[in-house]
Amino acid sequence: MRSTFSTYTRMSSLMILLLMAATGVAQTNTVDFTVNGLKVILRQTQKETLVMSMYFRGGSSNYTAANAGIESLALSGIIECGTVKYAAGDFNDQADEYGLHLNNDVTNDYGVVKLSCISRYTHQAWNLFSSAIAAPVFEKQKFDLLKEQKINDLKESNSNPDDRLKRLAKEFAFAGTSYSINPEGTVASLTVLTREKVKDYYFNTLLNKNRMFLVVAGNITREELEKKIQESFSAIPAAAYTAVNIESSFFLKETAKIEGRPIATNYVSGILNAPRLSSPDYPAFRLAVTILNSALFDVIRLTKHLSYAPSASLSEGNISYVTMYASTSQPGETVKAMRSVLSYIKKNTYPERIMESLRKHHLQSYIKRQEIMSDIAGELGEAEMMGDWKLAENLGERMSMVTAEDVQAALNKYARNITWAYIGDKSVGEESFKAE
Repeated sequence: MRSTFSTYTRMSSLMILLLMAATGVAQTNTVDFTVNGLKVILRQTQKETLVMSMYFRGGSSNYTAANAGIESLALSGIIECGTVKYAAGDFNDQADEYGLHLNNDVTNDYGVVKLSCISRYTHQAWNLFSSAIAAPVFEKQKFDLLKEQKINDLKESNSNPDDRLKRLAKEFAFAGTSYSINPEGTVASLTVLTREKVKDYYFNTLLNKNRMFLVVAGNITREELEKKIQESFSAIPAAAYTAVNIESSFFLKETAKIEGRPIATNYVSGILNAPRLSSPDYPAFRLAVTILNSALFDVIRLTKHLSYAPSASLSEGNISYVTMYASTSQPGETVKAMRSVLSYIKKNTYPERIMESLRKHHLQSYIKRQEIMSDIAGELGEAEMMGDWKLAENLGERMSMVTAEDVQAALNKYARNITWAYIGDKSVGEESFKAE
């Protein structure tokens, strides 16, 4: 398996020391504080860009499967359907005039509204951002168009085997938890959601300082930010909120969910348990996934020519998991190769020179991400959602101490059984997952 790591370049000891020093410097530039009950995380830089992200805790634990998509509609609605200060058309005109980029995202753990801009337009950006957060109106005509667009997007997504496979895998692997709910909803759930219901959900569930926190990265001082928050968000209520404890137990046996579809290529996904970001096992397991991803590509793509783009990726959250993936005309051989590669890595440790390359590679990646304000804000926000924003800042240090034995131990601890999902020829799929 040594050829797996031939793409990693060796760096001098001096360069590594410089990178480690840069990591340490970055840590000192982040602070957190509270303004009128709203938690704020600020990474101040001298770059002429600014990113502001308002997070809302809870994700799909905030609603039932019958209301799936309500948070997606609500957070899209506050930036697309007008505010007390700006009609929807005026809002968009202002954003276009000053090059302001607003968007939102919803996950099983949180929802977030993001704004990025050039620092010279901070005043204009804050006016739009704060108005969307504090005083949306959900203009009916715009809301109806937004809802129709989301339903059409879901219909299109359902016809895409890759998209459908991701949802099928999570629904099956995490049945009985909020992770089985698609945050974007279903065609059926979105169809029955009304403007009144979505508006009520935003104002009476999400808009609550105890569920919210703000992450800002860029060229703005703490004093400037505190003043803006005081002026714009003081009236946001602070209601009682207790986070739902979301856990997934270890998969007890290998299982498979097969969805037949008359398509030329078959799609295979294998989900493995994984530790949370806050776990002591996380750094070693993250390196293990890097090894697994490279090995799958090496064996399935380069050696056996079974799939164009096999992969292994780590999804982080209250329930973290690894997804092994491949699209293939030979699912039986592909599944066998995935099992074989995973088994090999679990049984073997790697030389220190390979571990050194892996650690350096991840450290380089971390430093590069510190140059991009959206990456900084995203990592801080997700780490805070997992317990503490400092988890994002000290990850480089945690990764630097991982040994080959740590990697092997973490993989054996979590990657016990595979939960498979499959879309394609049903009879071929059933044959592919039979125990060896």
